[in-house]
Amino acid sequence: MTYLLFQWSHWDHKYLKRALGDDCKVIFSKDYRQRVLRYLSGSVEVVRASHKGDTIVCWYDVQAVICWWLCRLTGKRRNIICLNILLKQKDTLKNRMASFLFRKALVADNFKASVTSSAYGKWLNGKLGIDVEYTLLHDVYHDYYEMHGMGESSQDIVFCGGCFGRDWRLMLDIVKAVPEVRFYMIMTSDMERRYFGSMNGAYPANVKVLTDIPFRDFMRCLCQSKIVCMPLDSEAPQGLIVMFEAIANGKLVLTSDTPTTEEYFDEDQRLDKDVEEWRRKLLYYLLHDEERKAKAMRLHRYVKEQCGEQQFAKTVKEMVDSFEHNPKG
Repeated sequence: MTYLLFQWSHWDHKYLKRALGDDCKVIFSKDYRQRVLRYLSGSVEVVRASHKGDTIVCWYDVQAVICWWLCRLTGKRRNIICLNILLKQKDTLKNRMASFLFRKALVADNFKASVTSSAYGKWLNGKLGIDVEYTLLHDVYHDYYEMHGMGESSQDIVFCGGCFGRDWRLMLDIVKAVPEVRFYMIMTSDMERRYFGSMNGAYPANVKVLTDIPFRDFMRCLCQSKIVCMPLDSEAPQGLIVMFEAIANGKLVLTSDTPTTEEYFDEDQRLDKDVEEWRRKLLYYLLHDEERKAKAMRLHRYVKEQCGEQQFAKTVKEMVDSFEHNPKG
């Protein structure tokens, strides 16, 4: 039997459940305020509900690793599938502990994992000192990302928004370097306090900072823009949902050069931390409308074809089937 474990009950799963069959059971983590309790609640429930030989597909990588360790410590062997690892490179005690836990799980014969890009898989093996074969699984693109009727503004507007993984200090330096261009920076209020609390709201005149806004307002700002900026703070997959929402609505994306973004973007759209390079690229693509739009549309066609729900679900089904065809103990 196959189990699908999600961190949140509102996440899409019907297309995936259909592909995995009628006997697939979906489990959602309890909605605890503390993330650790939320992760543990779902992991404990799915391990208890399942039986030897069953396969647990975890949408969130941390829960996959927790499930594997729970099984190892309790002697309850299950097949674990981890969808799209998000492990970061950080020199902290928390990250060193996470790396140890991930390393042990990844080399086990009852644990399979996917990555959003081949380059990130190689980077991950190098970081952890292992040699694991990952399944390439692009993050899923949903047709409902396309927000018809929200056309771009006639003004030069650049958008940067999201919950995690943005290099907000670099983004502010970029804003300062291009005073003739308008920017939207959209984040949570916690992030604004963490990164810009000392500014007391004294932002440059060309940027509008918005916090905790409704999703439709978030998308309206994105759709009004001509370019979406995504400076990222790690090599791990970050900002993929916003990236696909930008692509779905015909926006050129400029982002950091990471093992993950290498899978999706041309070289001239992947930038280092050089503020002058960001400034030049922004001004170039704001000036060259046809080239900007053509690049955006080519990538739109690519992700619809390669990253859609059907392709995503097909690949996950193949991962599940690989356990059934090669059972272990």
